[in-house]
Amino acid sequence: MKLVDNNNVLSYITWRGDIDLNSRPFSEVDALVFTCFVYLDLTNIVPATDETITVKEAAKKYFSKKHPTDNGTRYETLFKLMAASNRFGNAKLSNFIFILTDQTQFCAIKIQLDDGTNFLAFRGTDDSLVGWKEDFEISFKTTPAQEAAAKYLQELLKDNDQSFVLGGHSKGGNLAEYALYSLPEDKRKRVKTVYTFDSPGLSKRVDEKNLKIQRFVPEFSIIGRLFEPEEGLNATILVSNRAKLAQHDPMSWEIEGSHFVTRKHRNPQARIYNQLINQWIEEATPQEREALTNDLFDALAASGATKITELNKNGFGGFGAILLSLTDSSRRTRFVLGSLWHTIWQSIKNLHLERLFISRNSIIGWTTILLGVISLMIPRYTYRAFGALVAVFSLFWSADHIIDTANSKLNSKSKRFFIVSYLIIFALSVGILSNNSWLNFLAHYALGLFLLFFSYAKLRAVILKKVIGVLHNIIDIIEALLAFAVGILVIIKPEKLSRESIIALGIFLIVYGLFKLIMELFKQRPMPKSHR
Repeated sequence: MKLVDNNNVLSYITWRGDIDLNSRPFSEVDALVFTCFVYLDLTNIVPATDETITVKEAAKKYFSKKHPTDNGTRYETLFKLMAASNRFGNAKLSNFIFILTDQTQFCAIKIQLDDGTNFLAFRGTDDSLVGWKEDFEISFKTTPAQEAAAKYLQELLKDNDQSFVLGGHSKGGNLAEYALYSLPEDKRKRVKTVYTFDSPGLSKRVDEKNLKIQRFVPEFSIIGRLFEPEEGLNATILVSNRAKLAQHDPMSWEIEGSHFVTRKHRNPQARIYNQLINQWIEEATPQEREALTNDLFDALAASGATKITELNKNGFGGFGAILLSLTDSSRRTRFVLGSLWHTIWQSIKNLHLERLFISRNSIIGWTTILLGVISLMIPRYTYRAFGALVAVFSLFWSADHIIDTANSKLNSKSKRFFIVSYLIIFALSVGILSNNSWLNFLAHYALGLFLLFFSYAKLRAVILKKVIGVLHNIIDIIEALLAFAVGILVIIKPEKLSRESIIALGIFLIVYGLFKLIMELFKQRPMPKSHR
């Protein structure tokens, strides 16, 4: 079992599972075990009532038949290890509830341990679109899943004096926290601790800090930093063996002995993303967030998918349906998307990154230098590299024009015509980037057409006197003529460009790129006061 060698939650059960809870008390890693366990489909195995079944007995029933591959089956190894361990094997399971409708996704389970601990585990988001939509909805309203979590805890507190520990991963942690705050003050005392693992906080909190809540987030945490309360600033930062957003996976968090491997500081890049997202959330009203969420998930549903993993099942047709649905979204949603882009752009400007790369000439310069290096080092891949670059450019260009057209004042017939045209360009670009045979066949056509379009744009700017200065006009005319000549040659006779010609082209591109960068440096150089 290779997963057991990764120093993660599986290795913890393997090496520490023989130690019972009387010898080593319940810990935060045990809480993670249960928040992973609740992702399993235990319908018709664990009772929905107070009647109990041990982990060992549940494992026998579960593995006696096959289960469809879904979000939970990746935790089957964990289930087997728990059942075989002294620490978890005799834990009693009960009150399993699973709800999935077109409005909500909710799941929870009660786990009674040998030491008397009653742990309530709340499931995070699965791969259903409904579950993902609820993640967005917590930014502007109380969700049905939060109400279900509150009701679940209140029912279990009735007619007994038991105390509880709550926990969940991702949305599950948010549900556990909401359930705690749904209780009146006198009953909150019966909740000893709430463990949240990379979970968003609550959009509205009564008190600023709660010592009962223990937060754990990976170094690169985005979801776990949403609506971050004061205690979140002191969250335990976990080391993950995965990169960037994949660190949200609890199976990737490293454990040594009986404790998490931790860091003192979070990833600086993630901090920038957190600031950007939280700034946008603060600027958008609840009504704007609601409009965006409804339109976005209506668009995703237009593809025919019911799960995130099914979004690509209809290929370009499904993706086109999503884009067309978004173009018909409400004016408020288009405004919110625009404000989101404005927030991103303002954050980039505040970091002054535009001084390094974000200018027309510097982008052209760096790109041509890169293509020149490719032409010199691996000339046989030059067409493919050029074609891929053109496809990437066309991808963003067409997406930008789809949004602009959707927000334009054109009549519906003209708007649909342009959007369909841009969608075709978008689909071709995706095809070139995702399919090697397309890339091989269409690369030189894409490059040739791009050069002809580039030539046309340069000449048009000169003719319409959009370029200031004689020298700049001459340079633009030379660039246009060269682009036109090479574009025609690439389309009609691509085989005429021999290895030597491609190498020569690489040298020219590097020189041209350096020239563009030098021109940009001179352009940004401060002008002496006497010359102003």
